[in-house]
Amino acid sequence: MTRRKDPENLLKLMTYVLARHPDEFGLVPDDDGFIRMKDLIKAITEEEGWGFVRQAHINEVLITFRDHSFFVEEDRIRAMHAQESAVRVTGVTPPKLLYHCVRRTAYPVVYERGIDAMGRHHVFLATTDALALRIGKRRDPKPVLLTVQALKASQQGLTFSRQGEAIYLVEHIPVGLFSGPPLPKEKEESKKKKDPSIQVTLEFEAGGFLLDMER
Repeated sequence: MTRRKDPENLLKLMTYVLARHPDEFGLVPDDDGFIRMKDLIKAITEEEGWGFVRQAHINEVLITFRDHSFFVEEDRIRAMHAQESAVRVTGVTPPKLLYHCVRRTAYPVVYERGIDAMGRHHVFLATTDALALRIGKRRDPKPVLLTVQALKASQQGLTFSRQGEAIYLVEHIPVGLFSGPPLPKEKEESKKKKDPSIQVTLEFEAGGFLLDMER
């Protein structure tokens, strides 16, 4: 654990994540190549042995290794020289099925209107359900997993991009091109209506006798 807390080891991990394989960690750079700092930290802390990482540890790396290959702009960070494996490729043919998670509270809307970016620059679709759940749990501890008919969507004219080997991006997935669990049924409160034609007799037991209060 002490070795892993060494800033040099964190530098190596940051380089791998940002410059080589952000998709492996469920991260997708924006159109300018940046990743939000909090998203980077979250992805790192999900890795075994790295749960201690906070903003202060990132700052320590940036200060200690001044010849680092990162560029920081406000709350975003990117690799200055991203490798080909970390560069987004547009206009690709996706696999037959991809996976996506949504928040439980958003699922009824998604069920009716389709999958939208919801605050992101694209809809992120993972090649495995495990990666989709990893991304989804950053917004909801128990997200709803959806299976997307990606190839069919592409054949219908939707444009897909690929981030690395593990993540695909698209602007929107219409209803009918994904499947998920049925919507949870609303719990109906059962209200007993009293029939005015029926007289209700209240009886109380006192000792060994039953007393009719109406008498």
